[in-house]
Parts: sequence; structure tokens; C-alpha cells
Amino acid sequence: MAEVIRATETNDGTPKGESDSRLMAAISWGLAPISSLVFILLDNYKKDQYVQYYSWLSLAYSVSVYVISLIINVLTLGMGVCLTGPVMFVLWIVGIWKAYQGEKWVLPYISEWAEKQVQKTVSSSGTTI
Repeated sequence: MAEVIRATETNDGTPKGESDSRLMAAISWGLAPISSLVFILLDNYKKDQYVQYYSWLSLAYSVSVYVISLIINVLTLGMGVCLTGPVMFVLWIVGIWKAYQGEKWVLPYISEWAEKQVQKTVSSSGTTI
């Protein structure tokens, strides 16, 4: 019978679970808002505060970006996309990068709301972290 060997660390020395959380957080940010909702609703990730934080953060960021860009584009008759598009894209890339690096990224107003949602989600999943 073949022996199964499970790696407990990745090549960079971080625990495998932490690396998986960072990757899932980056995916939730990168493919938002759909992937954010998936990670928020999946039971496997309801216990992971890091993934939940970035999922809620990216969901709130996505919704706010859509609303803000819609308002600016309506007010400027579509010319606002020249300004909002590149700024929102850069912030999106920074969010992916921060999530993958394992850093907690704090966005004004949105991060506080995301923290509250994480506490509700984790406490409702019946686990303590």
C-alpha cells in the first residue's frame, strides 16, 4: 500500500493552511463580487476569519465602485470613466496583492463594516477562532 505524505509547510516556510487562506482571499478579491459571495456562503470558509474579512471587504468594495462610477459617469456624461477606471483598477490590484501577501488592508468606512460582518459570520457558524 502506498504511503501518503502530507506537507505541513509550503516552500516559503509558511503553514499550508495560512497559504491556502491567503490564496482564497486573493481569489475572493480578484473575481469579486461573485467569488466573494461564494466564499461568504461556503461552510468550509465560514470559520476562516482572514478569508471572510477579504470576502466581505471585496464585496463592499465592488458594490461601492459600481455605485460611485455610475454616479460619476452620469454626472460627467461618460467622461468620468477616464478617471475612475484607472483608479479603481489600481485599487483592485492592490487589494489582490495585499490579500495574497497576508496583510490586513484597511479601507476607510468599508473595513469597519467588513469586520462587523466577519464577527457575525464567524459567530453564527458556531465556532470560535
